[in-house]
Amino acid sequence: MLEAFQTLVGTSALFYLFFGALLGLFVGILPALGGAAGMSLLIPFLYGMEPAAAMAMAIGMLATVSTGDTISSVLLGVPGSASSQATVLDGFPMAKNGQGARALAAGFLSSVIGGLFGAFVLTLTLQGAKQVILWFGMPEILMMILFGVASVAALSGKSLAKGISICAFGMLAASIGFAPASGEQRLDLGLFYLSEGLPLLACVIGVFVIPEIVDLIQQNRSISDRPSLGSGMRQGVVDVLRNKWIVFRSAIVGCLVGAMPGVGGSVVDWIVYGQTVRSARDKSMFGKGDVRGVIGVESSNNAVLGGALVPTLLFGVPGSGSTALLLSALILIGIQPGPGMLTQDINLTYLMIWSLALANIIGAGSCFLFARHLAKLTLIPFAWIAPFLIVAITFATLQINRDPRDLFLILVFGAIGIAMRRFGFSRPAFLIGFVLQQNLEKSLYQTAQLYSLSEFLFRPIVLVLLAVILAVLASSVWQQLQKQPEDREEIEAIAKTRPVQFILPILLSVCFASALAMVNDLQPLGRLFPQVAAGLGLVSALILLWQLAVGTPSALEDQRVTGPRYSISFLHTIAWIVAAVLLIACFGFFAGASLFLGAFLAFEARAKPLAIAAGVVGIMGVYLFLTFQAGTYLPDGWILSLNPWDHF
Repeated sequence: MLEAFQTLVGTSALFYLFFGALLGLFVGILPALGGAAGMSLLIPFLYGMEPAAAMAMAIGMLATVSTGDTISSVLLGVPGSASSQATVLDGFPMAKNGQGARALAAGFLSSVIGGLFGAFVLTLTLQGAKQVILWFGMPEILMMILFGVASVAALSGKSLAKGISICAFGMLAASIGFAPASGEQRLDLGLFYLSEGLPLLACVIGVFVIPEIVDLIQQNRSISDRPSLGSGMRQGVVDVLRNKWIVFRSAIVGCLVGAMPGVGGSVVDWIVYGQTVRSARDKSMFGKGDVRGVIGVESSNNAVLGGALVPTLLFGVPGSGSTALLLSALILIGIQPGPGMLTQDINLTYLMIWSLALANIIGAGSCFLFARHLAKLTLIPFAWIAPFLIVAITFATLQINRDPRDLFLILVFGAIGIAMRRFGFSRPAFLIGFVLQQNLEKSLYQTAQLYSLSEFLFRPIVLVLLAVILAVLASSVWQQLQKQPEDREEIEAIAKTRPVQFILPILLSVCFASALAMVNDLQPLGRLFPQVAAGLGLVSALILLWQLAVGTPSALEDQRVTGPRYSISFLHTIAWIVAAVLLIACFGFFAGASLFLGAFLAFEARAKPLAIAAGVVGIMGVYLFLTFQAGTYLPDGWILSLNPWDHF
């Protein structure tokens, strides 16, 4: 463990940890992004890096998102990410009462304690897991992966049919290319581009990042016009010390919830907030500005990552969108999650624990020192943030395969992601299906070849995991059945757009039916997995269509009806993203991105020529530096190449 610490502080990994931690703070402060979108932007830069530096940067980013989001939750009443929704309940009223600094200090200190507790628990768990992991053979690993898939039931939101169908779609999309058991080509539509499968990053950026950028542009405003901290930093620290048991109790709950695939940060804040209220003697100030509501929530959401890393590292089972992306990052840099993380890769595992601990200290320390300056980030208009995010995702996409066609793939999956977001399909469920497909299919075939059914079913751990999976599924179905009817007026308003809500389920049904027909001629080992995924998806999609037809409330959802009103039209926004892709594909990254940035800042941000020039030169200079440092060269444009390195 000391060797891992020396590696972290004695190499460039420490610099990357700082960079990742600061990026996480930035992502956390900006509402609508969150850990999954931040991780999507970061992954391309991890490709080709030393594993220690790459993991330090990734863990640094993930660890501090839930610290940075405290600022927007307290000052603006807008959650920076899903894990800080409950912080708003008491943090924002405190800020309105002139106690913003007190709430932030209590939140930052609770965050760092929760994060350090999560790292401590992760360390203890790994020490104990060395013996337990030896009991896991191929059948047990298969069941753990199925446990991760079962978590989709908890991530499905209002409709279980939507969750299962979109998870099956993710598995089917990941099945494109070579069949691992038979070596046959499948589902590639005869296109050479698809022969090696869909690039994970382009799909992830399309589904997770494009919808958020579209939302940012359509809002066409800054997050706030008058962020104010007030006073009382010292009092916030005293509050945490007085409520130390709330801090530790919430951190324990955060670790436990984080270790449960499918639950994670999106619900832990509500669980802990409810527990904090129930255990308090005086409940009169909760919801009106009680600092205990901030302390409990912030301690728990920073401890979640420590718990979530246990199944992710030891069994390759992610429990949320951000840990699924972390799993992808590990695979991308050549690290296979699983029992090997406790043997040949143990130093990297300990380095990640040190990174988790140090990132929490860096994040909270930076927030204490620079909270007033970080709050000013909320003044930046979205029209200035969005174009740089668009350029960042195109750069990220081109970094992996250097293939301009990947840019058009993010448009396709971006359209799918926008539809998923609007109509209530779980995007983490899609990602879990996509990421787990390969391991699930390989484990399934290997287990079937090495073990008979009786040998498989009489293994104790398999039976325990099977019982847990069935319990999770039964619980999810029960919760679906017990849900109270929603506001009748809202349901009637959503029902008016029901014809549009049919489109995605119909397309999914056509996709599943087509996949069943296309794999029918393959060998049994090549077609079994896509047949199961497509069959399950088709049944779920048909159930969903039936629910929509009869007007089942859980199936009806349209954020255009229930969400905010936008000042910029959807087609206008999409036109800018398509223009960015076309310019970069035709003229190469540097020339195309410069043209796009200049045009967007001039027409949408209405920036002055000097500001436009500074923005374009500055951001292009950063990317030029990164590409030269990494020794990578981006593809030429289809029409004209103006790549700078041609002149060196």
